[in-house]
Amino acid sequence: MNTLSLAACAVLAVFLIGQLVRRVIISRSGRNVTPENVKCIAPYPVQPIKGRERYRVMMDMRKLDMENWLTIDKYYMDEHRVRSKLLEKEKSKVLQCLPESYEGCMEMLEEVVEFLCRQFPNVFECRKHGNETTVYNRMTGETFVFGTDNDQIGPLEIAVRLTMEDLSVLMKNSDGEYYLAASASLFPVGWTVEERIGWTISKLHDPVPLWHQQVASSVSKFLGRLTPASPMERSNYFIEVRRPNEELLETLYRPNGLVEEGMDLSPRDIIIRRERQTFRRLPRSDTIAFGVKTFLTTLDELPLEELKNLEKEIKSWPDFVGEYKGKAVWGAKALEFCKERTKMLGCEKVEV
Repeated sequence: MNTLSLAACAVLAVFLIGQLVRRVIISRSGRNVTPENVKCIAPYPVQPIKGRERYRVMMDMRKLDMENWLTIDKYYMDEHRVRSKLLEKEKSKVLQCLPESYEGCMEMLEEVVEFLCRQFPNVFECRKHGNETTVYNRMTGETFVFGTDNDQIGPLEIAVRLTMEDLSVLMKNSDGEYYLAASASLFPVGWTVEERIGWTISKLHDPVPLWHQQVASSVSKFLGRLTPASPMERSNYFIEVRRPNEELLETLYRPNGLVEEGMDLSPRDIIIRRERQTFRRLPRSDTIAFGVKTFLTTLDELPLEELKNLEKEIKSWPDFVGEYKGKAVWGAKALEFCKERTKMLGCEKVEV
């Protein structure tokens, strides 16, 4: 390699390192996020697949990273367009609020607006005049007003038109059980809010294998003990398949389930769908703000270690769990890819 080529490689390396550092700096400070650079913002780091060799339903709670309760990343505008379309075309299916939830929904909106305007001041602008609040989203050009006697849009709808997260309000009923009192679940899996508004947390999880036997009691205790000073979060994942040329709306909005029969799948058609779930007790209304951020990763984008761990976990599932998760549709293809990719990358390391 001649001197000129070496110099060109050095310049390219410096440029690439600079771009990487810039992305890291931007991603770690919401105050640096602008409508112009949002496409450089990497998504909040997802929890990796752990590779458990024995299947068990687990809560896996951890302290909430409050600086990143709500997040913005390079997919914001793409997902915002999907959310706007769903609220226009399928509103009753994705957004429901019981009358008793209004105070909790309003407190949720106030928390959302205060957080976004503080953490992302170059994207969201907030003005207050008496009881009236105006919030302006510089990325979308939208303005929302609330706190008046004739609000045009409900508080929970405004909140989810601003965030990337789905948001719900959980309340306690007369039996001491928490239930879904209000929900804007635009990216559901196998259900709609229209069907399940008012259901208790226990009833919502009826279809989940072993949930009642292994975590129902712990979940009930956790929700009852949650305080404003102890916000928490957890993660989980599903596996879904998508059709060729499927639009983003169809991938994210899955009210009928994650899998379809009779598809010739490639690794890019198999998606690891992860959720970051957050739990905050709202002090004024004494309700629980429940948030869900959805992340999509195709099977061929998973790093080697996660592929190995995914293979371990799939193999650990009892047959009835595999049936619930749709393994019959994608299982053989996914395991074959995991095995081949592990072998191929292992050989590459040996050659190096």
